[in-house]
Amino acid sequence: MEQNALTQGYLHPLYAKSFSEIGTPLYLPKSKGWLIKRQIPSSRYFDAMCPYPLFFCQNWSGLLKDLENLREELVSVSMVIDPFSTFYFEEYRAFFDVFTAYKDHYLLDLKLPPRETVSKNKRKTARRALRDLSVVLQLAPHINIDEWVNLYKCLIERHQIKGIRTFSRESFSKQTAIPNTHFFKVLFQDKIIGGNLFYIQNGVAYSHLSAFTPQGYALGAAYAVKWVAIKHLSECAKWLNLGGGTGSTNRKKSGLDLFKQGWSNKTAKSYFCGKILNPQIYEEITTNRHKVNPGWFPAYRTDDY
Repeated sequence: MEQNALTQGYLHPLYAKSFSEIGTPLYLPKSKGWLIKRQIPSSRYFDAMCPYPLFFCQNWSGLLKDLENLREELVSVSMVIDPFSTFYFEEYRAFFDVFTAYKDHYLLDLKLPPRETVSKNKRKTARRALRDLSVVLQLAPHINIDEWVNLYKCLIERHQIKGIRTFSRESFSKQTAIPNTHFFKVLFQDKIIGGNLFYIQNGVAYSHLSAFTPQGYALGAAYAVKWVAIKHLSECAKWLNLGGGTGSTNRKKSGLDLFKQGWSNKTAKSYFCGKILNPQIYEEITTNRHKVNPGWFPAYRTDDY
């Protein structure tokens, strides 16, 4: 039987469990979402964050009650809410201590023909790349984990990725086992040179992660895989979320921002939310820290997210 559409992708329990190396998956019974409970360094207390990169739940009306019920267990909670989420804006803004527009997410309306939404330059570059490259789709649970892990190592090395986004093989073994996960891999002369993982939930296809070898970048594999994926995903989703921008403002767009922009026809904001559940302990930990960033939440964690 096919996995319930409401619990596919980021909402699937396996996705929360893929973060078990950094914390304990914490199920929220009223909202039916997941957090990751983590011990606060050099203390006996705990806080929680949403799984990277976004928080999802099935019942947004139950989330604030879930968080209230965690006051005895956690010092603080932080999360990033997806642009497609149907939460109660004013109620949430009043509840959270930090509630701010975060990153632009680049969206593509898959109901429209790509020639009307994708930039001419991106379409032309993709067609040129596909003269030499082929794109093959693998669906969970038949995703070649070794191929993906090797590709992701290239991404880690290229961008010097650290922290939560490094993702171990064990983590990826859970993420790629989630039902309906799509892995589009790019081949050149039968050799894999790139790939893109997508989750599909609630009518939205999320570009989870993509990675390419140096040869893949040189041959335009990023263009080829997006073009083929869009044509396929339009048959099973209404929207494509290409992911967030590289910064929280629009003052300066990076090369990645411009790349995503060329494949999208709309942007929408995600929201960063932070709640202090135990003000006394929060203040005590923050005061005792030698390194504190007042512009960060929680202030006692300066570079974890």
